[in-house]
Amino acid sequence: MKKNVFLLIPFCACLATSCIKDEPLNSECDIEVCKVHHDAPDAIFYAVSDTLQSVSSADTVITFFTRSNIHPEDLSKMRVTFALTPGATITPANGSAQDFSQGDVVYTVKSEDNLWHRVYKVRFVPMAILNPIFDFETVELEQPRERYYNWFAFDQDNVRQELWATGNSGFALSRSSAKPHEYPSVMLEKGVSGKGVKLETCSTGAFGAMVNMRIAAGNLFLGSFDTQNALKDAMKATCFGVPVNQKPLRFTGYYKFQPGEKFQDRYGIEVPGKVDAPDAYAVLYKNTDENGQPVTLYGDDVLTHENIVAIARVPEFKVTGVADTCAWEHFDLPLEYRQNLDVTRLRNFGYNLTVVFTSSIEGATFCGAVGSTLLVDESTIIYE
Repeated sequence: MKKNVFLLIPFCACLATSCIKDEPLNSECDIEVCKVHHDAPDAIFYAVSDTLQSVSSADTVITFFTRSNIHPEDLSKMRVTFALTPGATITPANGSAQDFSQGDVVYTVKSEDNLWHRVYKVRFVPMAILNPIFDFETVELEQPRERYYNWFAFDQDNVRQELWATGNSGFALSRSSAKPHEYPSVMLEKGVSGKGVKLETCSTGAFGAMVNMRIAAGNLFLGSFDTQNALKDAMKATCFGVPVNQKPLRFTGYYKFQPGEKFQDRYGIEVPGKVDAPDAYAVLYKNTDENGQPVTLYGDDVLTHENIVAIARVPEFKVTGVADTCAWEHFDLPLEYRQNLDVTRLRNFGYNLTVVFTSSIEGATFCGAVGSTLLVDESTIIYE
C-alpha cells in the first residue's frame, strides 16, 4: 500500500504542474496605486498624504499636486513607485528617478501575457485654487469614443481643471448603445446664461435589472468617479471633494425641476404616493485623519462622516417644470459650520470641498422615478 502511495506523489505533482502551466496569463495592465518617494516631502507637498494616490481604471493621467513655490529643479529627480495589476510590468523602471521638471513623464504598462498595454502620463503641478464660479460653459464629449459629456473648468490662471465628475461612465456599462443625449448627465443648450446642465434619472435597462441597479440618477459633482467600482461597490465609486485653501461661506445657484411619474424602489416596485425629489449640497471636510492618512468621502458617508466641517443643502425644491418657458428658481444658502476651521490646515489645502447635484435624492441606492429631471446653472461658492 505504501508503495502505491509513493507512486502517486510524483503523478499528482505532475498534475499540479500541468495546472499551473495551463493557467492563462493575466491580460490586465493597470496602475492601481502610485507613491512619490522624497527625502523631504514637506518641502514639495502640502501634506505627506499628497504623495500617495489610488488610480481608478478610467485614469490615464496621474497628477500630483505640489506647493506653489517649489523650483523646477526640485522635480528633476523624482522617484515614483507603482502597484500594478498582477504580472504587469512598467517602463521606465518602477521606482527609477525621472525628470519631471520639463513636464509629463510617460509610462507604459504591459500585461503579463504581453498582448495588451496602457500608456499613462504622470505629472506634478502646483495645487490649483478652485474657481468659485460654476457656469458650466466648458463641456466636451468623452474621448476618444465621444459617448457622453464631461465638464471641466479653468482656474484664475487659465489652467484647465479636471475637477467635475459624473456617473456617465458607469451608465455606459449598462447601456453602451446610448447616444450622448440619452445619458443621465447631459449638456443643456439654454441655461440661465449660455449653457447649463441637464440631469435626468434614466433606466439602466435589462443589464441594470439583473444587478438590482435599475436606475441611474443624473449627477454632477466635484470629485471623481471610479468606473471600476461602479458594479462592485456603487457607493465607493463616487469619490467626493477637491482641496481648497479658502473658507467657503455661501452656496448659490439656479435650478428647474420636474419629478418623474412613478417612484420605484431598487427592485423596480412602484411606491404609490411617493414623489421623487432632487438634491443639491456643498460639503467641506478635513481630508486627513488624526494620523495624517488621507480621507475621501463616498456615496455612503458624504453627508454623515465625522470629518465634515460644514454643510449647505437645499432644503426643499419647487416643482417648476423644465420647459424653456418655465422660470428658473434661485437658491442662496450659508454653509453651516459644525466646528472652527484650523487656519494652518486651511492654508495647506487640508480641507476638501464638494458640490453635488443629482436628479433623484435616493439615486445612490437606485431608488427614484425614471424621467425626474433637474436643470442647474450659474452656481457659485462665495468665500470669506
